[in-house]
Formats: sequence, structure tokens, C-alpha cells
Amino acid sequence: MEKMTEYLKNWRENMPSWLVNYCPGDYVEFREFMGGRIGYYPGSLFDGCLIKTANKAHCVHTFLYVDYGVTRERVEQELGNEKALLGYHPIGSVEWPYEEILPHGDFQIPSDLVPQIRNRRFAVEDNVKPFCIMEIYERNEDKADSWGAKRLALTYLFADGISTYYQLFVLQYKKAPWLFLLQDHGLGGNYDRFGKDGILHDIIHRYHILPHFVLRDVRSTYMWDGYYPVEGVKMVIGGMHKNPRVLYKCDSAVHDDDKGGFTTAV
Repeated sequence: MEKMTEYLKNWRENMPSWLVNYCPGDYVEFREFMGGRIGYYPGSLFDGCLIKTANKAHCVHTFLYVDYGVTRERVEQELGNEKALLGYHPIGSVEWPYEEILPHGDFQIPSDLVPQIRNRRFAVEDNVKPFCIMEIYERNEDKADSWGAKRLALTYLFADGISTYYQLFVLQYKKAPWLFLLQDHGLGGNYDRFGKDGILHDIIHRYHILPHFVLRDVRSTYMWDGYYPVEGVKMVIGGMHKNPRVLYKCDSAVHDDDKGGFTTAV
């Protein structure tokens, strides 16, 4: 069995040019962040499994974590901590106006799917102001290339993971995340599942915005239609409860970078 990181090295991504050239204090447009491959994790909290797996393989440099169960203060504390990512240190941050990222508000899905929702609620107080913060990390000098990429960027968005997928990937950028960590949270306050037969399942297939790879939490989540486990690749362990995650692939997923498109490399 091959380690997942070794398998994913077959799809190495050159670091996006904006990240290569970033200097502390620079402003980065959100569209630049979205220009390369995205590792997407709805309901993420601060689970580092997605970053650890993709970064070691050098296959994704920019990650989008989406959760409405944490406060801004905690996000700033966690992301700005020198020990946030083992072997890395933060070198700068960018904050984007929330209304620019999600111009239709925190919640928008196709109108015909709204009746499926039951007991939608947020796990935080109503007076919490939404936010979108990106932290940029650089590898420590004592770590080699085999440890991970020279730099990576993590954006934390206070929002609903299903609505964010629909607004960002379907309506605005019309491209899917390259790698998606799929985990349902039974007690997490979500109004619907992320996995099979949920609203997100309907959205990705209706609009054919399909992640190329999915890291599925096998203990909690049923896989979407059209995906199959990658044979001969070991699972990874992650999350609060050390759950096994298996790598899935969709052959019908089409990405611009497969054709030499949006991944701007140097």
C-alpha cells in the first residue's frame, strides 16, 4: 500500500505566483487566492488533516476552511499562533470584507432545495459578526522540501459550508475545489448532511462542479455518487476523534489546471 501523500505527489502544483511574491503587509485579492487549486473543508473547526496531507504532497497550496461554530477571537488566536502548523510560522494575514466574498449573505442555495431544510440553526449567537481571514505561512528554515511547501495560505470563513460551495464554486468561480475533506458532524449544529443524499450532493451533481479528489471520513459520512476509492492508497487519520479518511476520485471531474489553465505557476 502506498502512502496517500506519495500518491498525491503525482499531481504536484507549482506555487501560485502571488504566494511566491508575497511580502508581509501586502494586500491580496480574493480572486488571486481562488486562482489556484483549493483544498475545501466545510465544518472544519481546526482540524489540520487536510493541510497536512495535501501540503506534504505539494499538491495544494491554498486552503479554505468554513465553519460557523467558532468566534473571530479564537480564529485569530489559532491562526496567528507560532505553533499553529508544525514546522511553519505565520508571516502575514489579509482580511476581506465579508460582503465581497459572499455578496448574497451567509445563506443562499437553489430555491427548490430550500424546502428540504429542517430546523436550520447556527451554533453561535446571532450577534456574531461574520468574517473572512487569510493567514499565510512559511516553512521554518530547519525543515526541508520533503516536509511540505515553502509557503501555504489558509483562509478561514465564518459561513455555512453548503451555501459557500454554491455561492463561491458554482455561481462565482465556476470551478470545484481540487481536494475536499468530507465529514458530517452529528452534533455539530448543521441543518443538513454534507455527504450522500444531502443538499450539497444535489448541488455538485446538478451543476457538475465536482471536486477531483475527496478525503472522506469513513466513520461518519456516506460518499457521493460518481466517486470511487483510490486503490492501493493507505488511509490517513485525523480529526478530533482520530477518524480514518479514505481518498476518493471522480473521473468525470474536469479542472482548468488539468488543461494548463488557472494554476499560475512560476
